[in-house]
Amino acid sequence: MKFNLNTLRSIVLTALLITGMAAEARVISGTVTDQTGETIISASVVVKGTTIGTVTDFDGHYTLEVPDDAKTLVFSYLGLKTQEIDITGNVINVVMKEDTEVLDEVVVTGYGTTKKRDVVTSVASVNAEQLKDIPVTSAAEALQGKLSGVSVTTTEGSPDADVKIRVRGGTSLTQSNDPLYIVDGFPVSSISDIAPSDIASMDVLKDAAATAIYGAQGANGVIIITTKDADSNDDKMTFHVDYSGYVGWKKIAKKYEVLNPEEFALVQYEWAYRKDKSQSALRSNFYAYFDKLYNSTKYKNEEEIENTDISTLLAEYKDTELHPFIDWQDRTFGRTGFASNQSVSVSGGNKNANFNLSYNRIDDKAIMEQSDYVRNNLSLKAKFKPFKNFTVGFTARYTNTGVLGAGSNAIKDNGTATESRLRNCVVYTPTTLLSKDAGEGDEDETFGSLYDPLTTIRDNYKYKTDNKWNMQGYMSYKFAKHFTARVELGYQSREILTNRYYGPTTYFARNTGRPGVESGTAQLQVDNEKETNLRNANTLEWKQTFNKSHNVSVLVGEETIIRKGETNTQRGFGYNGQYDVLNGEIFNYLGQASYMEITNYVNPKDNQLSFFARANYDYRGRYYLTATFRADCSTRFEKENQWGYFPSAAAAWRMSDEPWMEGAQDWMSNWKWRLSYGMAGNNNVDLGYLHQDFLSRQMTYFDLGNGSTSNILVVGGSDKIACNPHLKWETTTTRDFGFDYGFFRDRLSGTVDLYWNTTKDLIIRQMLPARYNYQYQNIGSTRNMGMEFSIKGVILDKRSKNLSYSLSVDANIAFNRTRVTDLGNVSSISAQTSCFGSSEYLTLAEFRVEVGQPVGNVVGYQTDGYYTAADFVSYVSSKNEWGLAEGVPNYAGQTEEEKKNGGGFLTNKPVPGSVKFKDRNGDGVIDEEDKVVLGNTVPTHTGGFNVNFNIGGDKWGRFDLAANFTFSFGNKILNLSNMEYTTITEKTKMRNLISSMAYNNRYSLFNEQGQYMPEVLAKSAFVFGDAYTEMANQLDQMNIDKGANTYSPVMSHYLVTDQHLEDGSFLRLNQLTLGYSLPKDWMTKSKVINNIRVYVQGTNLFCATKYSGLDPEVDTRSSKNPLTPGVDFSAYPKSRGINIGMNIQF
Repeated sequence: MKFNLNTLRSIVLTALLITGMAAEARVISGTVTDQTGETIISASVVVKGTTIGTVTDFDGHYTLEVPDDAKTLVFSYLGLKTQEIDITGNVINVVMKEDTEVLDEVVVTGYGTTKKRDVVTSVASVNAEQLKDIPVTSAAEALQGKLSGVSVTTTEGSPDADVKIRVRGGTSLTQSNDPLYIVDGFPVSSISDIAPSDIASMDVLKDAAATAIYGAQGANGVIIITTKDADSNDDKMTFHVDYSGYVGWKKIAKKYEVLNPEEFALVQYEWAYRKDKSQSALRSNFYAYFDKLYNSTKYKNEEEIENTDISTLLAEYKDTELHPFIDWQDRTFGRTGFASNQSVSVSGGNKNANFNLSYNRIDDKAIMEQSDYVRNNLSLKAKFKPFKNFTVGFTARYTNTGVLGAGSNAIKDNGTATESRLRNCVVYTPTTLLSKDAGEGDEDETFGSLYDPLTTIRDNYKYKTDNKWNMQGYMSYKFAKHFTARVELGYQSREILTNRYYGPTTYFARNTGRPGVESGTAQLQVDNEKETNLRNANTLEWKQTFNKSHNVSVLVGEETIIRKGETNTQRGFGYNGQYDVLNGEIFNYLGQASYMEITNYVNPKDNQLSFFARANYDYRGRYYLTATFRADCSTRFEKENQWGYFPSAAAAWRMSDEPWMEGAQDWMSNWKWRLSYGMAGNNNVDLGYLHQDFLSRQMTYFDLGNGSTSNILVVGGSDKIACNPHLKWETTTTRDFGFDYGFFRDRLSGTVDLYWNTTKDLIIRQMLPARYNYQYQNIGSTRNMGMEFSIKGVILDKRSKNLSYSLSVDANIAFNRTRVTDLGNVSSISAQTSCFGSSEYLTLAEFRVEVGQPVGNVVGYQTDGYYTAADFVSYVSSKNEWGLAEGVPNYAGQTEEEKKNGGGFLTNKPVPGSVKFKDRNGDGVIDEEDKVVLGNTVPTHTGGFNVNFNIGGDKWGRFDLAANFTFSFGNKILNLSNMEYTTITEKTKMRNLISSMAYNNRYSLFNEQGQYMPEVLAKSAFVFGDAYTEMANQLDQMNIDKGANTYSPVMSHYLVTDQHLEDGSFLRLNQLTLGYSLPKDWMTKSKVINNIRVYVQGTNLFCATKYSGLDPEVDTRSSKNPLTPGVDFSAYPKSRGINIGMNIQF
């Protein structure tokens, strides 16, 4: 019996165990398809509340072992609605539906919107979702590296630096290539003052089929910004409060390495000795600044004057206690900058009334001393639906910006090159000189930059306030089922007040040229600029669908824009008192000047009247046609040319929706071909030069001429510009062919575009033979061709309550090249940067525009290393003259005419160590005929890529990582800073040089103790033959032994060579952001806060480049002359920073 009981117990336990094991897990399987019946690959299937899950295979099938207590499966896939299905059996088949929020994403295309899926033209977009986790300070920064064909260049590192945006490279030569900016339907001159936290979307219209609706303003592309609103379909009132903000610290990213006091003293001695080695000249040109002994005896009788031996003096300057190195870059740009960016918004309402109120403040203590930046943005956007089909909207935006500090390029601030901040702190002496008196014939302005950089900052005080109001409203009424009428009215007011103080050390104060004003007394300038824009637009749109297949819409409209502007300038001369400049106290005493000037400039009439129309047709979202037409009338031109007409057409075909493509629809989700053609204009030309109105300003006057010649009106300072009533706007014709693609439910998607643009009637300032100097004429044409590629891949995408993660990468690249096809009656145009005067600079025109060539070609001389002693055959000690060997090219020098008007070649005679040039024409003389095109400053391709990753769960929060990279390739940079920092001329003595010109790097005829080796080695007063060969070998070997790799910096003038045109290609990590969002479970319990996210961000963390300057992303001169892109001249250094921030949603 016992056996039987034990046996029974075993049987029961075994049965229970088997049953229990069977109860712990079971297998669920099934197939996942979409609404068309196509299977879905890689759909996520997860047991709700767990990490147990799988993905579907290539047949859409899945098999999943689930716990017995599992009740629900969660099915998710990108672009489709997530579904939760109860477990009711072992086979669960799911049909997933499209996520309409994704499919209905719209882009703004000009006076309307279009579903992103149905866009026919070339349009690229950035939405708020892409920006929400990546803090930026400006709308332009939000575009960097994100859109193909859109190039964003921050010209330098100052907080208020110009940001240059180019869409497909631009189309004009000498006029503006800026795109048209539209903010909530209103055209604005800049988007730098739009708070990024207010942006809902940014749409860039790139081809004329998209931009032609904007007519005469759209040739260079259109950037449309739509700000956030609180659009809601709820019946109940809802309210939301969002906060985002960060604080950050930054330091200068890179500094120039400059010569230390000993190296500085040695190179200055070399210059002085080569200029004139006589004792009296050396004392005047060198010892007066470096030698205490000479300065203590220089007023004695001639025989009692003494000076220290050069070797002893150099040893003294090597002593860092006696002569400490002064790092002027650190003193000027070395402070730790601090930035604060705070935003708060309140939104609420229901489907009948809603609003969004936001405030943003940016405080930026810049890295340069005595400079700050503050910006306040206040914005209100509201929408009301008082009754069915009637909508009223209103937007008001106020921006207040304050900028302290004269910035980087004083030329941009109407100063002179000698007042550029970076330039001053690089070339200023690294040790205290004993004298700062200019020698006989020297100009104070140029001699050694006599004033230390901190003094020049103090004496170049500038404070600018910019107040801008923008108010606009609209009414929209839908009637007769298919018609919508809309009326828009907008008004913008802007006032810019700029206070400038020019202290005694500035060029203006030393060269006043005003009667009764003593040279070296301070000056004040107060500019008050006012401008207003009034805009009215009226549209009527008809939309209707026929037979549920044919969708037709027609839009007609009219737009009127009235612009007014006025600038008042007050200048005071001769301030001698002690005033508190840094607090702006001196501007309270403007009327106490010894001499006053008041000028007033009223902008010429600038109005525009436009009529436009657009028609769209599509058949079942498969075949698309669109056509637009716009007629513009602009008072910027005379009556006969005021009207311009701009048509466009586009077609698209979604091939992936064809019935014969059904077999590919399980892997190809979208393939749409696009073709467009259109015309757009550019009326963004200078005012006041097109017709001869008399303007009330100082530099407009009547030139009485000579003899009986009639009077002429002079506009633009010293330039006499003739009117041209036949002038008309530039017209650009674009052709675009491209396609959009998407695979695996758009897990892999992107666009490809090829375009060909031609611009005719280019507005160019043409030289005239007599009386007038220039006239604006339509005389040229260009061709602009390129390719654009963009791609986005969703590599990982899993969504569940306990564990969700995603990884996506997007990238873009654009190739663009502009060619000049016609310049009228000339074959080339020269362009200059105006960085230096003709007396010190031989290359007066660094750029050349030629027919058949691209814009951005730099002309100059090709170097061929440097002269060695072996290039000469004799040396005359008494005259310090070297005889060139036969066949070695010589310098041409300057004619008397060239000395007077500029041009020619170096006037110093070549010696061992002088820079050597290639004799391009083989005539044995280096002169203007040996100039060649050295390279081009426009990139062959640009782009960027972005990486986004996040992982988390409702219980433990979410981590996110975002990286933004940008790159540029194929362009050169004209490094005029490098040219200046590696050259000593008669006018730039006592300025420091950068370390590439250190003694061990340059070929020198001196040893480290300052001895002039030719005199040490020469065995006679005239050395030639074998004796010279022996001396030459010793000199050359001395330089080989110390590793010399470059020429001597001593020259008579500056001139552009291939040494100053550097590779500007780069790859930059713009931003790296790591964030953490608190668990959703915590937020649910709080019942007040929806989300809290904290993050840390690094900016400008890495830049791979061969460029020797501070930063390869630089463009300091094209704002003055569009024909001179890619120039680096004293650019404000860029910084590297770290930000810590928080986002809170209530």
